Amino acid sequence: MLVRAPCRVDLAGGTLDIYPLYLFEGEGLTLNAAVDLWSEAEVVPEPRGVRIISLDTGVALRAPAIEELEPAGEAELLVRAVRVLGRGGLRVRTRNRAPRGSGLGASSSLLVALLHALAVTGGIELAPDELVRMAQDLETQTVKVPTGRQDYHAAVSGGVNACWFGPGPDRVERLLDQCDLTWLEEGLVLAFTGVSRASAVTNWRMFRAYMDGRASTRKAIARIGQIARTMREALLARDLQAVGILVNAEWRERRRLAPGVSTPEIDRMLRGALTAGALGAKLCGAGGGGCLVAVTPPERRRAVEAGLQAEGAAPLRFCLARRGLHVVPGGTLEPPSS
Repeated sequence: MLVRAPCRVDLAGGTLDIYPLYLFEGEGLTLNAAVDLWSEAEVVPEPRGVRIISLDTGVALRAPAIEELEPAGEAELLVRAVRVLGRGGLRVRTRNRAPRGSGLGASSSLLVALLHALAVTGGIELAPDELVRMAQDLETQTVKVPTGRQDYHAAVSGGVNACWFGPGPDRVERLLDQCDLTWLEEGLVLAFTGVSRASAVTNWRMFRAYMDGRASTRKAIARIGQIARTMREALLARDLQAVGILVNAEWRERRRLAPGVSTPEIDRMLRGALTAGALGAKLCGAGGGGCLVAVTPPERRRAVEAGLQAEGAAPLRFCLARRGLHVVPGGTLEPPSS
């Protein structure tokens, strides 16, 4: 069984999906757009033993039984998922199509895909909310710092969403119909900075600064929440220019959250996009590296891509993902062609 889940581009409100930060602020709102840089997990029953193979990292593990897998090393997150939902003998193969350390939530979307594949293969019923909570728990166990939930919701739902966090269940609001995504899709440029990043480290710095009462961090978090609410209205109004302006505003506040969110090299890349005609640009995820997104008038798209390339960033081909988590009928996960 082959299962796919999309990655996401976060547009506004990131960090406000981390428990219990959003409760301290009253509620949290994050806005994201799923992209077709798929995370894929294939689970096949076998007579005995368990094998885990990560095709993009080259990691391969084997054990006589699931309980003998050790949750450590580069494949720790995969092992934890198999130990929780795996049944009997299994062969597990995975692949991320996003660059490593992309800031697009690839590890989260891969975890969602793997958990769903394991559940279906093992005849386990798992509601979407249960899947999201289990994924968050497993990732928190692995990185050992608080984690957010927006990535899992984007992986499950696809599309363009407003994710609301507060007391009680999360609420995922689909902002745009599938047929109305083209205007946003044509207005986004995505590029890899060439610098891998670990979101856990940056998120922890932000979380710790907030909990320590750092005034600039708390003020920036509150302002990011306000920007997210305003951007939600801009997305509903299909106002690309307003979205771009708000992306810039969000990035200004995000840089104030903690040291290491940006670097001089990344600053040059973002300036290159703006100089070439982008309406706004920011790093995806917690910052520190990974991918950047530029909101761009369609007629300036090629110029913005060229401006980014001139500063060392690599534009990525993508479409907004019209669907979220899904089984690929008859699909198999083949190694990438050489």
